[in-house]
Amino acid sequence: MTLLRNAPTRIETPRLRLRPFHAADADALTTLVTASIDHLTPWQPWAADEPVSIEQRREAIDTLAAQFAAGEAAHYAVVRRDDGRLLGSVALVTGKTPERVEIGYWVGASHVRRGYASEAAGALTQAALGPMGLPCVELWANADNEASNAVARRMGFTFVGVEPSYAQQGSPPMRVWVAEPDLLDEEILLPTQLWMFAADGTELTGPPETG
Repeated sequence: MTLLRNAPTRIETPRLRLRPFHAADADALTTLVTASIDHLTPWQPWAADEPVSIEQRREAIDTLAAQFAAGEAAHYAVVRRDDGRLLGSVALVTGKTPERVEIGYWVGASHVRRGYASEAAGALTQAALGPMGLPCVELWANADNEASNAVARRMGFTFVGVEPSYAQQGSPPMRVWVAEPDLLDEEILLPTQLWMFAADGTELTGPPETG
């Protein structure tokens, strides 16, 4: 599936820059994950495989880059605009079924409670429902993860029910939230200012042309 082939290659907010991961991020990403492992392990299935070698980290980044180029997934590094410091990640990926798209996010333990997760996820949601033209975005949050569910609520996603986890066997139930394009009209998604750019540097302002 290539639902994500129209993903912007750069999204900027007043505080943050969202961009694809690249090889030079390997060391910073390893440092951030290592320092946040206790914070991430209860909620992020991939954290159970940590720590990994720097070579494995680079291979994983190469895989993310290939997926981004193919429109199969869109993983972004979340960095501060002022100093380029890596804060975490936000992504659009295939959901429970191939035609469904899900947003996910995480922020390093030393950067929580500053609104970065809501700002990054809100910016990517606006890109998904706007220039990318997706009909909806789902957010699946562990029912026990109050912080993640608070992000969904803060962004104005609609709670639609509780379902078993399809990604991690034995995991607690997941609270499922959905955002549709009419959410953009409510002017509650943060940030209120953002700029989105295609690979050629073109600024993206509306849904893709069809025809």
